[in-house]
Amino acid sequence: MENRSDGISVIASGLIINGNITGDGDMRIAGCVEGEVLLKNGKMTVDQTGYVEGKLAVKEVAVAGEVRGEIDATSKVSIAPSGKVICDVKTARIDIAEGAYLCGNFIVEDTLGTDN
Repeated sequence: MENRSDGISVIASGLIINGNITGDGDMRIAGCVEGEVLLKNGKMTVDQTGYVEGKLAVKEVAVAGEVRGEIDATSKVSIAPSGKVICDVKTARIDIAEGAYLCGNFIVEDTLGTDN
C-alpha cells in the first residue's frame, strides 16, 4: 500500500492556531488548534501531541491526542488508547479503544439512507 500525504493540511507540533478553519480536504493536527474546524468532506486526525479546543464539524475524526468542545462527525469517530475526548459527540459510528478517556454525552445514530 502506498503511503501518500498529498492533499493533507498539517498543523505541526509546536504550532498554535487561534481561529476558525474551513475546508474540504483532510487535516492532521500535531500542534494546538483553538477554534471551530469545519471539514465537511474531510478526515481530521489528532496526533498524540495534538490538542483541539472548539467545535469540530467533520466527516470523520481519529483522536490519539486531546479534543475538548464538541464533535459532530457525519461518518465516524475513532479514539485511540492514548486519546482523550472531553466533549459532546454526535456521529454515525464510533470506535473506542481500550484505555481511551471519554467524558461527555454521546449520540450515535446512523442517518444515512433516511429522509430526515
